[in-house]
Amino acid sequence: MKRRLMAAIAMTAFVAACGSVAPGTSVQTVPLAGTPNGVAVRDADGAVFVTDDRTNGIVMTTHIGDEDAPAFSLYARIPAATGERTGLSQIAFAPNGHLLVEQFGFGMSSAIYDIAPSGQVALASDTNSARRRLGLLVLDGGTFLSSWFTKEGSAPAVGGVSVITRGTAPRQVIERDIVTGLAKPVGLAAAGDTLYIGDQTANRIYKVDLQAARAASAPVAASDVFAAVDAPDLLAAAPDGTLYTKCGAHAVCSVSKRGRATVIADGFESPRGVAVDVARRRLIAVDRSGAPNKPSALRVVPIK
Repeated sequence: MKRRLMAAIAMTAFVAACGSVAPGTSVQTVPLAGTPNGVAVRDADGAVFVTDDRTNGIVMTTHIGDEDAPAFSLYARIPAATGERTGLSQIAFAPNGHLLVEQFGFGMSSAIYDIAPSGQVALASDTNSARRRLGLLVLDGGTFLSSWFTKEGSAPAVGGVSVITRGTAPRQVIERDIVTGLAKPVGLAAAGDTLYIGDQTANRIYKVDLQAARAASAPVAASDVFAAVDAPDLLAAAPDGTLYTKCGAHAVCSVSKRGRATVIADGFESPRGVAVDVARRRLIAVDRSGAPNKPSALRVVPIK
C-alpha cells in the first residue's frame, strides 16, 4: 500500500523535469544474474523487464529498489535454432501491453518478436534477417522503427533506420528504409516529431524530422548532429525531451534539449540499455559484467 501511495504521489508531482540526478540521493545497485542488454519499465506498476543474452530470454521483477523486492524471474524465452548465437537487443512496450524485442542475429537471423502478457512468443516480423538489429522504437500498435547495420568482411559497417508496418495477413510485414548514411546506429528515441539516432561508430547522436522522413519518397541521409557522445548505446527519452544513454566506456549521460551531454552516473563495468521510469522519477540502467564470477546489475539512478 505504501509503495502504491508513493508512486501515485510521484506521478502527481511529476512536472516533466527529468534532466539531472536528484540532489542528496545515491545510485542503487541491484545484482542481476545473466548477461543483460535491453531494459524496459511498465508505466502502470513500475515492473522492470530485461533481456538476457545468456538464456535468450526476458526476465522481470514487479519492482526493484525496495527491501521486499522479489527476485527476477523468467518472463519469456525467445526460440533459437540449434547452434545459433543468441543475443537480444532493445525491448519496448506496445500500446496493447505486449512486449516487442529485437534479436541481433549476427548477420544471419535477426528478427523482431512479440510477447503477449501471458508470456506467449510470436514472430512479429519476417524482415531482412541479414540486418543486425539494435534499436527499437514503437510508434503505435502496428508500426515501429528498427535501427540496423550490415557488415561484409573487412568493409566498414553500413546502417540505417527502417519503419516496419504490420500487414493485415498473418506475418505480412512491410519494411521501408527511411534514414541512411549511418555506420552503427544503436539507440532510437523520439520527442514529438523528432527522431534521435545514436551512432556508436561516429560518436554522435543525430536528429531527424520523423514525419518528413516517413513522408519522403526516398530515405533521408542522417546529417544533422544533435550531440557529440562517446560511443552511445541504446537510448531513452524523458517526457521533456532529455535523452539518456551510455557515454564512454563506464558512464551514463543525460543529453539536454540543446544537445549538452552530462555524466549522471559512472563506475559502470559496461553500461548498456536504459529506461526512464517517469512515475518514480528514476532511470534504470543496465551494467553488464564481463567476468564469469561477477554478476551483472541494474543501476537505479534518481532523476528530477
